[in-house]
Amino acid sequence: MKMDIEYLGLNLKNPLISSASPISSHTDQCKELEDNGIAAIVMHSLFEEEINHELHEVDHMLFHGKDSFAEALDFFPDNDFENYESDNYLKQLETLKSSLDIPVIASLNGISSGGWVKYAKLLEDSGADALELNLYYPVNNANEDPLAIEKHYLDTISQVKAATQLNLAVKLSPYFTALPNFLRSAHINGASAAILFNRFYQPDIDLEELQWQSKLYQSSSVDLAKALRAVAINYGQSDLELSISGGVSCGTDIIKAVMAGARSVGVASVLYEKGLGHASVMLKEAEAWMIEKEYDSFDQMRGSISYTKSPNPAALERANYVSLLRHSEGI
Repeated sequence: MKMDIEYLGLNLKNPLISSASPISSHTDQCKELEDNGIAAIVMHSLFEEEINHELHEVDHMLFHGKDSFAEALDFFPDNDFENYESDNYLKQLETLKSSLDIPVIASLNGISSGGWVKYAKLLEDSGADALELNLYYPVNNANEDPLAIEKHYLDTISQVKAATQLNLAVKLSPYFTALPNFLRSAHINGASAAILFNRFYQPDIDLEELQWQSKLYQSSSVDLAKALRAVAINYGQSDLELSISGGVSCGTDIIKAVMAGARSVGVASVLYEKGLGHASVMLKEAEAWMIEKEYDSFDQMRGSISYTKSPNPAALERANYVSLLRHSEGI
């Protein structure tokens, strides 16, 4: 059984990656994940605000920082992190690289190139095997030009890529009108891979305090379904490698992701829910399924249930949508 794959120019022993999360702040936990088959570690994101406290290109209230993102250090409870400053991030990267045999991917989170350009080189010098850019700009003004916002993203990708020789992945939100076009443009501007999708806080209203409150839920099968669809649609439309993040919890989820067209699969929430050893369980489940169905490798199955063979994917989706609603009871 050939389990290994290539992702971001790296030869990985399998597609399963530990997504950006607080786990990366604990070298012993990362080592345990490596022992349980995880093929690479994505470090928790270093936020733009942590790199350059004086950078205020966007009102801080519109980009509220750490507790807004699934990979934020304070998303998961019962962890004590002394500080999140950039120097410590570099030190932890160096520690992980000296302690692990699997690749370590650094992660930057923000909305402008700003201090990232300089810092991308520092991450490379500290041993990062690749770089993940988590791009999200919250649009709250009707006067904002959507094309200008996408250009802003693409310019950031291009500028960061120019600062380093590292292969670059972009982690995106699902909120794009024409995602296939943007992914192709991202590849043209220097991205090697795209991770679909990022998850953000969900706003709610506190009726006692009469104010907004932020909530962040662990991923679920709903997140996986959304990512599967996006990867299946975009597979083969450019040379961009695709990765699924969110909602993966078992070995068959890995199979689904690869069949849709994913090159790699990221996990985080399930590791907190079921323990770090669950990574090994997932890989064994995937391998058993492949043996039963007589697949020789992940490369063999990749994209086998994507939309590449459909002459009109949009029409196919409309037909499925209409059929489902017409034949579903209780809706």
